[in-house]
Amino acid sequence: MARYADWEKVPMAEGGPDPLWPMPTVTPKFATWSLGGGRPSSCAADKCERWHAGVDLTGAPDKALVVAPEDGTIAALDKGWTEGTRAIFFVTDSGLFLVLGGIIAGSHKEWGRKTGDKVKKGGELGRIVGSYGMLHFETYAATPGRTANSRWWRDDPPPEGLLNPANYIERMVGDSVSLLQTRQRLQALKDLGHYNGDVGAAWGADQAEVLKKAQAALGVTADGKWGPATEDAIQSALKVVEEEEPGQTRPSDAIAPMRIVGGVVAGFVVASLTAAVAVTLRWRRRSREVSP
Repeated sequence: MARYADWEKVPMAEGGPDPLWPMPTVTPKFATWSLGGGRPSSCAADKCERWHAGVDLTGAPDKALVVAPEDGTIAALDKGWTEGTRAIFFVTDSGLFLVLGGIIAGSHKEWGRKTGDKVKKGGELGRIVGSYGMLHFETYAATPGRTANSRWWRDDPPPEGLLNPANYIERMVGDSVSLLQTRQRLQALKDLGHYNGDVGAAWGADQAEVLKKAQAALGVTADGKWGPATEDAIQSALKVVEEEEPGQTRPSDAIAPMRIVGGVVAGFVVASLTAAVAVTLRWRRRSREVSP
């Protein structure tokens, strides 16, 4: 599956402090392939026309509520999106231009919302189309010329003003959901037998070296950076371990990383992954054998 190679160079979205998860009635989770210049739109094995500019926040039932992550202004309502859905454009007071796709047309009328309205953090914006099942979320720098999202064509660099939403989403979900957080990354590496230290430690040079070893074992570029291919490979390895060891549970104080949504993503060597998982399973079994 195709990925944009230089996603790590796209600047991070900052935004205001403590942004809210935009679907308060939906458990926070996202499609790992979609985070970071993932699969282009309508991508087939031999045809990828556009890169994925945002992230898909998944698991949303019909009419799931969508709220403002922070204080801001509605820039546009009922903008064209996929067939049967609409998008809301929202400018935060902190300087972000947010794209919220997958909205029921006219659902903003439930609260009398209109373009130009100021909305406080947590204020209702619309509802999700059940057949779409997710909120597509993009972040841009709010500039005077920004009135909509940008199409990111395969042969072009990232659109001007596009921001990586990873840090922003990381602050939304806190420390209990995804592998975006350092604690979850270290817990995942520990579960796979690559890390023996404190999962509450800060990410530093030692942790980067551990990640390089894990990357080498999983068949992805061993650069010490937690990019999309690394995320996919580690999520896949965790899934295999979980399936191979039914009934095994983590300690009650461990934080469970999120599983892949929508299937395993290509981008790593399957044989290497299988070998790495086999080594991991042996390591974990030996660990249990010597544990008191």
